[in-house]
Amino acid sequence: MEIIHEIKFNNVDAIRLFSSNASERKNNVRIHYHSLIEISLILKGKGKYKVNNHIYDINAGDVFFFRPNEAHCVTDIDTGGMEILNLHIAPYYLYTNLQNALNANFIKILTLNFKLKSNKINDTLPSYQMDTIKPLILLIKQEFIDKKSDYITLVNNYISALLITFSRAYNEQGFSKKELQSYQKLLSAIEYIDNHYKENITLDELALNVGYSRCYFSSIFKKCMGMSIWDYISIKRIERSLFLIKTTDNNILDIALECGFNNTVNFNKIFKKYTNLLPSAFRK
Repeated sequence: MEIIHEIKFNNVDAIRLFSSNASERKNNVRIHYHSLIEISLILKGKGKYKVNNHIYDINAGDVFFFRPNEAHCVTDIDTGGMEILNLHIAPYYLYTNLQNALNANFIKILTLNFKLKSNKINDTLPSYQMDTIKPLILLIKQEFIDKKSDYITLVNNYISALLITFSRAYNEQGFSKKELQSYQKLLSAIEYIDNHYKENITLDELALNVGYSRCYFSSIFKKCMGMSIWDYISIKRIERSLFLIKTTDNNILDIALECGFNNTVNFNKIFKKYTNLLPSAFRK
């Protein structure tokens, strides 16, 4: 993985663009989840993508979109390997400007009210729109490389254009203004989790932080984020553990403790749930 650029907001990763190369493989089911939105442009190669229980054919030029907490994995790569350009966007980053959140229908793309027709954008958009999607992703890459004045503003505009185009391809149901206003309070809770997910966070603590009851907070979090609070915390911890497994020689127990797990038994159980492998097998 080669990180092209990262943007932090309130000391938390908000946007990350990176490229990855993978060699030929067959039936390699290393599923994974993100707490982030992921947009992937296939630059080179052919293969197969498993998303939840659906298998997609992969070809160069394809664009895939994953909401937080969607299980996905490139299971097969043909001879010659594959190159992918990935854009990760923290959901709360889209909510930081409440007025934009209230006015922008594309924010709803993250909620359970949206039913995705396909994670492969090529299946949902006509070719003339796909001809605008791929250049937008490449423009984001170029802005991150050049870093000219106001490049972050331009990147935000490009991301908005991408998500607006995606959202138009999905089946939308109504989402009230009152519910959207809940994002403002939800934002502070998400920021708190992102900064403290390694610690022992309780539901009472989070609900009190935003002034909601436990039940209502759990309900609005799942509706707005598309996953439960505990899924979000677990995925944040597993994301960090994957990074440590790939980049350090730390033993599994030390990694488990650093990522907020009390022991390796619990760590192994959660890790396998979100990757289909044990930590020791992932390191091989």
